[in-house]
Amino acid sequence: MLSHATPQTIHATESEPGTGTAGRPGGTLHARRVMLVVQAFTLLPGADHGPSELAAATGLNAAVVYRILQSGISTATFLRSPAGRYRLGPGAALTGMQAMATAPDARVRPVLEHLSRTVDGFALLWVLSPYGGPGKSYAASAPGRYDFESLGLGITDLIEVGNSLRVGASGRVIAAYLPPLLISNLLEWPLPAGAGPGTAPTAAEFTASLAEARESGYAVAREEIPGWTEIAAPVLWGDAVYGAVSVIKPSSLMPDDLSLPVAATTAAAERLALSAPGESDPCAIAG
Repeated sequence: MLSHATPQTIHATESEPGTGTAGRPGGTLHARRVMLVVQAFTLLPGADHGPSELAAATGLNAAVVYRILQSGISTATFLRSPAGRYRLGPGAALTGMQAMATAPDARVRPVLEHLSRTVDGFALLWVLSPYGGPGKSYAASAPGRYDFESLGLGITDLIEVGNSLRVGASGRVIAAYLPPLLISNLLEWPLPAGAGPGTAPTAAEFTASLAEARESGYAVAREEIPGWTEIAAPVLWGDAVYGAVSVIKPSSLMPDDLSLPVAATTAAAERLALSAPGESDPCAIAG
């Protein structure tokens, strides 16, 4: 789960005047500083960082950051290298796994089946996969009269195209909510061999498409899988993305007016969204 924030916003959050945070003594302030250091690891380039680098990103004193890092070694939240640098450890990974375990489960099938019937297409849920660099993984589907074999891709192309955030509307709406540094990492990888002619070939075109997807709340991909059109919307937890709902249909059968499939897809994504603290629960599916 990845927050769309920057090191500058971390610093501003810590030092913003009028919040009273800096004046609070004891454990509350320390706990806040610990969270700032943890968050900095998700925003800075590279996997490992020194105390001074983390201090600059958070606006904290380097000695304070060093003590926080040392205190996290016993729980494996941080790992220390012989060079005196630190990275997130298995303790941090377990925290993320526990958070992701609260993603919707029983609600997924009826939501996807409803979307599949409405659009008469292949409805899917994809989830963000950080392993080996940002990508996406298949989570669930409601095929309707289509399935993966219908896409006409060999198994290697199917896996590479399906996992890539560079191909398809589902990849685009997930990438649109990633921190800029992860987007930069994503652009270092070449396009999969099975990508269709509609795929944005350059980094500049892909980056521009992310801004459009974030602004509109959905994306449309024509011929990024040859012969097919995909519509996708992000599945969010607050302002963080954990996946996407998409519907795929042969381009020849997708209507010119996309208002119905776009509305159905965005509604499905909203129904699978997780509420952030203070928000109401996602609405129940109708129909």
